[in-house]
Amino acid sequence: MSNDTIKSRIVDMSNNIKHQIITKIQASPMFAIQLDESTDVANLSQLMVFARYMNGPTIEEEFLFCKPLETTTKAEDVMALASTFFGDMNLTWKNIVEVCSDGAPAMLGSRSGFISLVKHKNPNVLGTHCFIHRQALASKQCIVLYVLI
Repeated sequence: MSNDTIKSRIVDMSNNIKHQIITKIQASPMFAIQLDESTDVANLSQLMVFARYMNGPTIEEEFLFCKPLETTTKAEDVMALASTFFGDMNLTWKNIVEVCSDGAPAMLGSRSGFISLVKHKNPNVLGTHCFIHRQALASKQCIVLYVLI
């Protein structure tokens, strides 16, 4: 098979998987997202989003998307990217019950952080600081204290 054929099949499979996940999220009465910004090897900021949703009696978690943040990593840019994806996939902000992120001001800021912007769309959403990020911060402090002793 040619490279173009293989590429086309991979794109088709990817779109099929995305469609299956989006269909399950749309069927769920509520869902939560976890997001983080990361810088790749080309020094470009990438926004990664995971979704946790109900599928019948079980709770499932799936990778939702990874898209580049073209301008900055400010809350408005993160919200614009997430809103575009939600709009394209017919997902509604009113079904989100929780947003989990790192502790960066762009995410957790009380006035203009991403979670505050989500609360403008859904005032009932719960915002949480990711446990793994807190654990990483605590371990850095432990290392510093151990070295100083």
